[in-house]
Amino acid sequence: MMQKKINSISLLLLFIILITIFFLFNFEHENKKDIVFGCSAALTGPLKDNGIDYTNGILCGFKAFNDAGGVQKRHVKLRVLDDQYEPFITGKNIESLMLDTKLFGILGVVGTPTSEEALKITARTQIPFLMPLSGAEFLYNYPYTHLYTLRPSYADEAREMVKHMQKQNIHKIAIFYQNDSYGLASLYALQQAVRSTPIKIAAEGVYNRNTLSIHYAFNEITKANPEAVIIGGALKPTIEFIRKTAQFKPKLTFYTFSFVGYEPLRNALLAENLKHVPMYMTQTVPPLSKNLPEITHFKDLYKHYYPLKEPTSIAFEGYLASLVVLKALTANKNLSRTSFEDSLSRLEFPLVDQQMIRYSNSRHNGLHNVYLLPLNSKLVRDINE
Repeated sequence: MMQKKINSISLLLLFIILITIFFLFNFEHENKKDIVFGCSAALTGPLKDNGIDYTNGILCGFKAFNDAGGVQKRHVKLRVLDDQYEPFITGKNIESLMLDTKLFGILGVVGTPTSEEALKITARTQIPFLMPLSGAEFLYNYPYTHLYTLRPSYADEAREMVKHMQKQNIHKIAIFYQNDSYGLASLYALQQAVRSTPIKIAAEGVYNRNTLSIHYAFNEITKANPEAVIIGGALKPTIEFIRKTAQFKPKLTFYTFSFVGYEPLRNALLAENLKHVPMYMTQTVPPLSKNLPEITHFKDLYKHYYPLKEPTSIAFEGYLASLVVLKALTANKNLSRTSFEDSLSRLEFPLVDQQMIRYSNSRHNGLHNVYLLPLNSKLVRDINE
């Protein structure tokens, strides 16, 4: 009995030590003068690539800004807590971050179900909820005055896919999606996009979040014999589904939403010897292959701060999010959360690829261009026609 009690105390002490180390590791570079934003993202688990890339992109912008002197001798910091892409953990993280009454906002939450949870909590206190990595409709048609988005919506992405499918004379499609608010947002966006077209959704296949349970979806979709499949899923289940389905129907065309991540999926397709598969992905930022000064500058900074990591489109989006935040911070001499929010609500400046950020009291949406990219180099010509 005594031994069990000692073991329980030891485990408790170990837990306290680990939590202390975790907080020291994340916040050791902060001081009382720092301007701090909070973030909940997947740093471990199946979606860790998205979480790490997006937060690294934000941090890349912040680090460059701080190294150049910051604003009024103050540095901008990002507290990042891991939620493993599980909304109940996101909720706890956001509640924890918001205990700091000096927090300037919640920035860069990754994913739709996690953003949905964070939005509910931030709405109670109206703390700014900024640039989540999601294109779900509830982030765009909303009554929330504290919410600011950067990327185009999934509805915008779906319209771009449908436009291309019509050029390819595709009429019968299916959708493979995650069984949560992200997958449902993808489904809804696609349904709206095909509504006034001859394209019909012949089948739906779902899988559970953070799993590779694609067997049911595979059966439902392949028996419908579609010409194309649209994917609203995470990276690993997307790869598994394409690998299995492409073997069964080699000429099937795939389209996927940007959330999968262009570079990770392209690399995975090459590793799986699936480079021949006809596949396209929508992107909410210009492709990194494009010769733009903003992209060149980002790549140089990313190589400097993360020399062992490949720059990705999701990291670039995070970097652009940081530029918006920094522009609002430096637009007002008074460095307070109130002045930051005021600057955000009237922010107007060119951000990337001749696109303007135009926020106002009634409009909090950012970029609008959607780029459709092939994941098979043989399809580049088709995109440009």
